[in-house]
Amino acid sequence: MHKEGKTPSVGILRAKAPFKVSVTEAIEAIKRFNAHKPKLEVFKEENVAQQNPVATTDEPGNLQARVETLEKEVAELKRALHQIINAQ
Repeated sequence: MHKEGKTPSVGILRAKAPFKVSVTEAIEAIKRFNAHKPKLEVFKEENVAQQNPVATTDEPGNLQARVETLEKEVAELKRALHQIINAQ
């Protein structure tokens, strides 16, 4: 969310979490985020295109590679969210 320029809110955090998050846990996570707010990196369109490649063909190999990449990113995001919520 931060890389997209969005400010985290209780509602957004609870909606995007892959597990049940109480309001107080969400508030604490946002407080920790604001206390250690990372710098927002500004990307040029070229860098964004390199980070999020879009397959131009529907070949099964390309689609499988995209799915694997997305699954890895989701797993990484889950780990980061767990660390944010569990860090106190």
